Amino acid sequence: MQNSAPKRPGVTQGPGPLSRLERAVLTALLTGEGAGLAALKAQLARATVVSRTHSGVGFVTRIAVPDEIPAVPEAALPRLRPVLAAHPLLTERAEFLLQLRAGRLAVLEAYCFEGGWPADETEFQVAG
Repeated sequence: MQNSAPKRPGVTQGPGPLSRLERAVLTALLTGEGAGLAALKAQLARATVVSRTHSGVGFVTRIAVPDEIPAVPEAALPRLRPVLAAHPLLTERAEFLLQLRAGRLAVLEAYCFEGGWPADETEFQVAG
């Protein structure tokens, strides 16, 4: 996701490493203290991309975490809020949501509210 070639809707990439944007967004999503966040940060350190599907207005990244990295018990799961990121080609900030499944990082969803997803993701500024 680092290059500036247009992403056609329906195109799927992967497996592979998280992009710089994905890693920055996930780091911002997991900002804070607590056992649950610490465990999710440990998962992020070893997370990889299973697949990344482009929609034209964003993407959906399915994430894999090695089985030896512990899951977060349900009682310790943090409440995660969306993260926003600005881009010079977007009139409004893009939004990023993280889904957890069984206490593990599972899916990162990104979308913009107006226009198409910018080809050059290096210009995103994550708001945190």
